[in-house]
Amino acid sequence: MAKTKWNILFAAFVLSCLSLATLIVAFCTPYWIISEASERTAYKNSDIQYGLFTGSLTRNVLATPITYDLTVICLYEQNVCVYSCQTEEAKRESEVLALLAGEKPAECPIAGAKTSFRITDQTSGRVASKDNFINAGLWLATVLFLAISTTFAGASASFAIINVLFNPVEPIFSVFGLYIWNGIVIGGTVLTMSMWGALYGSYLSDNIAITDTLTPEAPYSSENLASLGASYWVLFIPLLLHGSNIGLLLWRQYEINKEPPPTTIDVDKSDLTIIMY
Repeated sequence: MAKTKWNILFAAFVLSCLSLATLIVAFCTPYWIISEASERTAYKNSDIQYGLFTGSLTRNVLATPITYDLTVICLYEQNVCVYSCQTEEAKRESEVLALLAGEKPAECPIAGAKTSFRITDQTSGRVASKDNFINAGLWLATVLFLAISTTFAGASASFAIINVLFNPVEPIFSVFGLYIWNGIVIGGTVLTMSMWGALYGSYLSDNIAITDTLTPEAPYSSENLASLGASYWVLFIPLLLHGSNIGLLLWRQYEINKEPPPTTIDVDKSDLTIIMY
């Protein structure tokens, strides 16, 4: 029985490690959004993919594609985020301010090249609608909840192996605490998926919020061309793994509860012979 209880905790440790690895992959990979952007005169649609922080844009204006790096920039006072093609923080911020004002943005630098491609040669007199930008609050909530899930997945793995090797006295560090850590990961992951799902449904499905699609006079459109990528869908794996962990812990408790109680020895205190011992 003791071996079974040890194996259950070790299995919870392994599942938590797998979940932690999955959450880190989701955090770092640029496949939260996969999209195209259409342009009437282009050779074919542009290809776009990005994660929570970075991504890439491949323009296919001619037969030879041109690739740009994308980096997220948020102006919290305006409650907007944009995936910018600029390589410097100050230029990214200037680009967002220009887009908000309906002005022509700066050129996108091409990595490793001395030339650049300008989005449009016209200056717009219209101010871009904030409905086309990424909501900074939803983006930040997504990042925070994913960070919480990742942190507590690590805590779940750490305390699972501690309970395999030792027998902590404090309840929060014992098996009881494992229920808490696993529950927080599940809750944080559900909220992460909900926040990004709301962001996609409300904003990104109509406009993926890159320079090309946000410039008022630019002919690029991503409407109905975007989809949620693999980095989003892999979050179902931590939900499954930590749900399994809670199931394993409940099974462990069931095995403990069905064990026969320890044998007790009743001593007849009226027997004076025990005084001799």
